[in-house]
Amino acid sequence: MSETYCVLYQDARMRRPAKRLSMAYDSLDRAINAAFNIAERQFEPLEIRGSEGTLIKASELSQAITVCAA
Repeated sequence: MSETYCVLYQDARMRRPAKRLSMAYDSLDRAINAAFNIAERQFEPLEIRGSEGTLIKASELSQAITVCAA
């Protein structure tokens, strides 16, 4: 079985910030693109979680998003 990825992000527009998970993506590249789109919608991507234990923290994720924006 191949690994799937979700983006954990925070909806800071609400009175009490809420953390949410995106839908599952079948590749890390698609999850990074989703994080980029989430950031464009004024949400804060916190990390990418993989079903096999992969974890990409906010600092690495923000670098990847910056590359997508370029």
